[in-house]
Amino acid sequence: MGHIRDKYPEVERRGARAAVILAQNPAKVREYLEKNAYPFPVLADAGREVVKDYGVYVRANFESINIARPANFILAAEGTVAYVHIAGIQTEYPEDAEILSVLDGLAGGGG
Repeated sequence: MGHIRDKYPEVERRGARAAVILAQNPAKVREYLEKNAYPFPVLADAGREVVKDYGVYVRANFESINIARPANFILAAEGTVAYVHIAGIQTEYPEDAEILSVLDGLAGGGG
């Protein structure tokens, strides 16, 4: 989350916004957010309902139990999904240039 916070001005310059959904207990998320500010909504999905709906829930694997894989979804203005990246492991993320390129394309090439 810290990485997207650091890159968020670039996201906003492209007319986009971010939201983060954590498959965690709301009290733990609240506790974390009291110490760490973010310029976008950070939501808790304690029941794992949203992460299951988006296909990123992991019941158990070699590195985790009952967690969500890191995932990025970019929605176009009309609500269609324009980009999806679902990590295979907890430390995998798309390159910044890839995300910003998709946003530039949605904005008509500006950036």
